[in-house]
Amino acid sequence: MPQSFVFPKPVEIDAFKVTTVALSGSLDADYLRGGADRLRARGVSVDLPEAAFAQWRYFAGTDDERVAAFDAALASDANVVLFSRGGYGVSRILHRIDWSRVAASEKVFCGYSDITAFSLAALAKANYVTYAGPLMVDAVPDTDDAAVRAYPWDQLTGVLRDRKLEYAALTSDIDHGMREIEGTLWGTNLAMVAHLVGTPYMPNIDNGILVIEDIAESPYRVERMLWQLKHAGILDKQRAIILGQFTDCEPSKTLRYPYSMAEAIETLRAMVDCPVLTGFPFGHVPRKTTLPIGAVAQLSIGGAQYRLRLKGF
Repeated sequence: MPQSFVFPKPVEIDAFKVTTVALSGSLDADYLRGGADRLRARGVSVDLPEAAFAQWRYFAGTDDERVAAFDAALASDANVVLFSRGGYGVSRILHRIDWSRVAASEKVFCGYSDITAFSLAALAKANYVTYAGPLMVDAVPDTDDAAVRAYPWDQLTGVLRDRKLEYAALTSDIDHGMREIEGTLWGTNLAMVAHLVGTPYMPNIDNGILVIEDIAESPYRVERMLWQLKHAGILDKQRAIILGQFTDCEPSKTLRYPYSMAEAIETLRAMVDCPVLTGFPFGHVPRKTTLPIGAVAQLSIGGAQYRLRLKGF
């Protein structure tokens, strides 16, 4: 049976109160203000604390400053905490976050990429569900396509409003026969999932449906991270593995052999007994869904077609 986790308090769309926290890399001030303005134009109340504009080395402030900014977000009246961007930095402060306060806040926490470390730690330390979904930087996409600009926010607000999610008629690259699978949805950034192996911030997910994606990793490095999860016993506990987008994960031109993602996926399928599905719309791409990390998922597979449903979260 899927595990039971604690979900955030339901949020009415017209009562959104968003505060922004930068726990990883720094984000250009114009992006922060532009993202906030776009959300405000959609009728969302957005707070941009001064701490979100901090910069120290690569990061959005020193470790002390980022911890203090997060504590302030927990104490605020916001019901949605939207992380500004990913990059790197959350790992430096996982041990300094009060995870009991995170769960007690009942807030929605949303982000992806480096924020995966936060989401998995919330499951491991507090049994608390967060959302893999848009960052503040996604509010200012590099496109004039209005539908693409709106998509992440339509997804986030739709998921929070309806408390369910369904993706039908998705297509994998191979036929997996007919299967009905139920499990705990988790992931998402492969580098962060592998990075947490052996730490107290890695949740122990049995009967899981693992969604993974990444960006700018050579395929052999992707495969190496998958072997790490295999050797740690994690892949063997999954009922299905769903591959999102592996953006710019191309063979290195400097290698003797141009190892490809297709070959890395072939290796993954050889190392596990569960279905490995491709073509899921999540990752470092403009059009991405929003996933509650820790929700119960129902996966229906019919040949190369599959459907993912999440309800009651």
